[in-house]
Amino acid sequence: MTRVLIFGTGSIGTLYAYVLWRAGASVVCVCRSNYREAKENGFTIRSTVLGDHTFKPDIALSIENASASHNHHFDYVIVCTKAFPDSKPNPAELIAPAIESSPGATIVLIQNGIGIEEPYAQLYPNNCIISAVTYSPSTQVSPVEIRHTESVRFCVGPFPAAKEDPRVAHFAEMVNLGGGRAETYPDIQIERWRKLVANATWNPICSLSRCRDVEFLSASPFALDCAKDVMQEIITVGVAVLGPGALDGSAIDAQLERTASREWPGVEPSMMSDMLSGKRMETMAIIGEVVRLARKHAVSIPRTETLYALVSALDWAIQQKYPGSSGNLVKAG
Repeated sequence: MTRVLIFGTGSIGTLYAYVLWRAGASVVCVCRSNYREAKENGFTIRSTVLGDHTFKPDIALSIENASASHNHHFDYVIVCTKAFPDSKPNPAELIAPAIESSPGATIVLIQNGIGIEEPYAQLYPNNCIISAVTYSPSTQVSPVEIRHTESVRFCVGPFPAAKEDPRVAHFAEMVNLGGGRAETYPDIQIERWRKLVANATWNPICSLSRCRDVEFLSASPFALDCAKDVMQEIITVGVAVLGPGALDGSAIDAQLERTASREWPGVEPSMMSDMLSGKRMETMAIIGEVVRLARKHAVSIPRTETLYALVSALDWAIQQKYPGSSGNLVKAG
C-alpha cells in the first residue's frame, strides 16, 4: 500500500488527502490548529465534482510525531502549505524528519507561485521532486470542512525538468484513481506560468478591490482591459524567463474563458480569502517573484509592479493589526 504524508491541511491539502485516500493510499495528515477536530471527526468534503464525503485519515500533530508514531516508510511527502519564501524555518526545513525516516520518499509540492522548488532541491538533492499545479477552487469553511467546485485538474512534472519518471506517472495514476484529472508534463514550469497568468492577476486585484473575479469584471467598463493588461505583462515576463514560444496569448484566453464560465459572484482567490481572514498573504510567491524576474530580465511591467506595491502594503497592514498572528482568525463576512 502506498503511504502518503500530507503537510498542510488547508483546503487544497484536505482535498488531495481525500483524493489519495479514495485511491487506496494510507494517508497521514499533519494537523496543528485543527488537530482535535480532525482526530475526532475526520474531514468533510462538499464538492460539486466529487460529491459530499466524510473521511478519516490518520492524524498527527507534527511531522516529528508522524515520523515517530507511525514509524513507517512514506512513499510520498506532500507539501500543501502556503508558500512564504522568507519564513524561518521554511517548509523545506520542516519536512526534514519525514525525509530522514523515509530517505527514498518522493517530495510533492502543491503550492502556488513560481520559484518554490529550489529550497527543496538544495536540501534534498537525492530525492525525486514533483512540482504540481492544481485547478481546484476550494475554500476551508471550518477547521475540518472544505467546499470545492469546478475542477480537479492536476498538472504534475519532475523538478528539474526531465524525461519521464515512473514516480511522477505513479502519482498521477493515484490522483486519477481517486477521482482527480491528472496530467503529466516533462517541463511543469510552463504550466506554472500559465496558471500564474490568472493567479498573479486575480489574487492582488480581488484582494485590493474586495471583489471576486466575476464581480470585478462586472463592476466597471475598464475592468476587463485592466485584467488583460496585467495578464499580458505576466506573459511577457514568462517568455523572457522560459524562452520564445513557451507562452502566448492563448494562456490569457484560457484564463478569461474560465472566469467567464463561472456563476455569480465568481471565485474568491486564496489571497482574498487570507485578507478577509486577517491572514498573511502569499504576495512574494504569487506576484513578487514575477516583479523580481521582470527586473532581472529588464522587462517593464508597470501595472503588475503597482499591484505588488499595493498588495504588499495591504499585507503589511494586516500583520501590523494582528502582530504575531498565525492567521487563525475568524473569517470576516
